[in-house]
Amino acid sequence: MNLYDGSTDPDEHLNIFRTQMTLYTVDQTVWCKVFSTSLREGPLRWFTDLPPNFIATFDVLELKFTTQYATSRPHRTSSMSLLNVKQERGESLRDFMDRFSKVCMGIRNLNPDIAMHHLVLAILPGRFTKSLIKRPPYSMDELRTRATKFMQIEEHVDYHRKTHVENTERNKGTCPLVVPTDRDRDRYRRGRS
Repeated sequence: MNLYDGSTDPDEHLNIFRTQMTLYTVDQTVWCKVFSTSLREGPLRWFTDLPPNFIATFDVLELKFTTQYATSRPHRTSSMSLLNVKQERGESLRDFMDRFSKVCMGIRNLNPDIAMHHLVLAILPGRFTKSLIKRPPYSMDELRTRATKFMQIEEHVDYHRKTHVENTERNKGTCPLVVPTDRDRDRYRRGRS
């Protein structure tokens, strides 16, 4: 367990501490005594400066600790922040889905139906959007599975488009492809007979 230095989420530190302590004991008196070993620098000074016999239970210690380091809690985003996430023109579906997923992970207790709703509205109109409208997904997992298929199609098309451009660039200055006409074919046949 990383020692807490006061710069990160105190709730996360407490969750890790509680989880690890329950592996050894459920006696919260022991937790109070051991808690200082999970701290360093400023938080350790704060703990050692507490008056003797000031902490009666681990719940009291937890409350004092989270109050002391409340400003270190990360800013919580809400589902409203999904309104600002939209697929940009030229942005691949994969890049957009990655960006959307990162925002979703930062939202605590996000309702999957709300995430799905915002996702469908945020995607640029196209074949994937049409498929979602024709047959709405019943879960976020189904939506991700379907998105993966469209990502693969999009990447396949992009690959062939790039390959075509590269071949066109490479063939500039070479002899153009001559397509035989029907008259050329007739002359060829007469010449062979």
